[in-house]
Amino acid sequence: MLDLYKLRIFMAVVREGSFRGAAERLYITQSAVSQHIKDLETALGRQLFERGWRGVTPTAHGELLQNYAQRIFALVAEAENALTNLEKLPEGRLTIGATPGVGIYLAPDWIGRFRSRYAQFTVTLQTGVTAQVVSDVLAQRLELGFVEGELDNYQHPRLGMCALQEVPQMVIVSPKHAWWHAQDMPLQALKDQPLVVRPPNSQSRIWLEQTLRAHGIEPRISAEFDNIESAKRAVAAGVCITILPPYVVQNEVAQGVLRALPIQGNPLRRTLKLVWDRSAPFTPISRAFLEMLCAEYANIAAVIGKA
Repeated sequence: MLDLYKLRIFMAVVREGSFRGAAERLYITQSAVSQHIKDLETALGRQLFERGWRGVTPTAHGELLQNYAQRIFALVAEAENALTNLEKLPEGRLTIGATPGVGIYLAPDWIGRFRSRYAQFTVTLQTGVTAQVVSDVLAQRLELGFVEGELDNYQHPRLGMCALQEVPQMVIVSPKHAWWHAQDMPLQALKDQPLVVRPPNSQSRIWLEQTLRAHGIEPRISAEFDNIESAKRAVAAGVCITILPPYVVQNEVAQGVLRALPIQGNPLRRTLKLVWDRSAPFTPISRAFLEMLCAEYANIAAVIGKA
């Protein structure tokens, strides 16, 4: 008889491509992983993995078991979602990831609302660049990811993506800047303006430079910060500008410290997206979190089958 625990270890080895990676992922020893896989192979009378110097890959029988295991765990998740009463659970955990803007300015409010209803659950938020969030979602270190970065370079058959909201990017200025009293700005006005930007490896930086150059504007970089708060303070302290979504500066705008100027024609837009691993069914807790967000982002309803 197949043991669900051993089957989960088997799937971890498939995902990680090695016994060592699976052991680290599951917080058990590598020898324990090896023993569980050996037990499975003995019970089934089949070799499940080809061992190589780069790791392990499923044999034809391993691939067959992988397909069955995905269906088995999908059915288990379906049963859990149909029967679990979250109100009665004494504890639980949800781990989500987000790019910096989302992680600092949106996700804390989401988590606060969620925990106001389910105070017994722990929600862990990890902030990283788009590539890191996507990687951690596919490695199942994160259950859900929320990113603003473009996903053209992160195509994967297991990566699910849902566009939540198109977010305009605005010009952020301080009272010291000549544009303080402007109502909006043409994009071409950004030529020769000193810009505060994210680091070169940031998806936000790459996107901004590519978009500006597509409009014939060569960015003039005055400062690079890996922290959005530092970028805002630099703008507030001097005459440089930055490009950010309005939700990042709403407090400073309300206080009169910064202004967010629309760009004529709204040419700078990014999309807030939900990402998840299609092979890992939503748990009752992650589903409840997404159901809460449906009121704000209607597209999520189709993801969780509530449309």
